[in-house]
Amino acid sequence: MEEHKPFVADYPLMLNDLAPDAKIRGCMLFNYLQDAAGRHADRLGLGLRQLRGNHLIWVLSRIRLQMEDFPEYGDVLRVITYPSGYDRLFAFRQFRLESALTGRHFGVAGSAWLTLNPETYRPASPEQYLRDLPHWTGRGEVFFQGDSLGKLRPPADAEPELPLTHRISATQIDYNRHLNNAYYAMFTEDWLGEYARLLVRVREIQVNFNHSTAFREHLVCRGRLEEESGAFYVEGTLQESGRNAFQAQGTTELLHLSE
Repeated sequence: MEEHKPFVADYPLMLNDLAPDAKIRGCMLFNYLQDAAGRHADRLGLGLRQLRGNHLIWVLSRIRLQMEDFPEYGDVLRVITYPSGYDRLFAFRQFRLESALTGRHFGVAGSAWLTLNPETYRPASPEQYLRDLPHWTGRGEVFFQGDSLGKLRPPADAEPELPLTHRISATQIDYNRHLNNAYYAMFTEDWLGEYARLLVRVREIQVNFNHSTAFREHLVCRGRLEEESGAFYVEGTLQESGRNAFQAQGTTELLHLSE
């Protein structure tokens, strides 16, 4: 059946996608994963417009990305994605990333999505409201789902530190009228670079989105970084309400670039 085929999307790298080492910025990958997921949802009849008709919206709740390597300028990033079932309120989706030019493997990702009422932001069961949501038949690997895409906890040994505040601007607000998920990954990289005083490249990251962030709100990011291992934890708190907006955890490397 058509709905059980992986969806393939190709993205030629643009100059604005690149970090100083001429490879794609880690946070930019979130834009392409989001775009591929949205285009596939459209094809399945479960996209943004279709859900609006049922007074629902898709919201990314958790995503974990693990990269072995990164595409460079001149390459074409290929994102291969497919649904991988659902469990109560979560609908799951997997991703493979490779070069469309050479077939070189770059990385994998797994994600968990919620369907929400756009006015109350209360979750609705995908199985109950989206009866055409396809069950994956097992022709694709499951990379991160369930326990490997679970809750994140702050480090037990010390409180997150070094507050870095972002005031949310009009251009950061997306179709669902809140801060787009890619900016949380960007703010995580910004915090890591500020803490280390070096440019960074994130190798693995899980982001859990815990509360929406609105236009003109202030998001205060704090974290911990073990520079020897590269392990990090970053969280963002809404200054106005004190609510936790997101948590990010993973590993990074510091870029020591020559002049």
